[in-house]
Amino acid sequence: MPPSKLDKYLSILEALVLRPQTLDNIAHRANMERNALKRYLGFLVSNSLVEKRRLSDNRMVYAINERGLSVFKTLRTLKYLEKLKKTLPIVEEAREISSVLTKHYRELKEE
Repeated sequence: MPPSKLDKYLSILEALVLRPQTLDNIAHRANMERNALKRYLGFLVSNSLVEKRRLSDNRMVYAINERGLSVFKTLRTLKYLEKLKKTLPIVEEAREISSVLTKHYRELKEE
């Protein structure tokens, strides 16, 4: 299944969490083509989640700001909870199996 838009935004924000990055670095870390990345970064900049900064040597970098960091943490937590939600039925099923096996073990032990 290809990554959703939300997954792509999350990948970009994740690439920027540690430090400001150039377009090429973000593209590499987020595994995205530059043209697509420019569109996604444009959206993040226009919604005040990421800032565009010019360095002293005229290179352009992108940096996550406080608002972007809050959104990143929220999205990452939601993604984790969704993953956890998928595993909970498996855990519940394992408990039921364990309960049945324990019951059978006790019955066999009593015989």
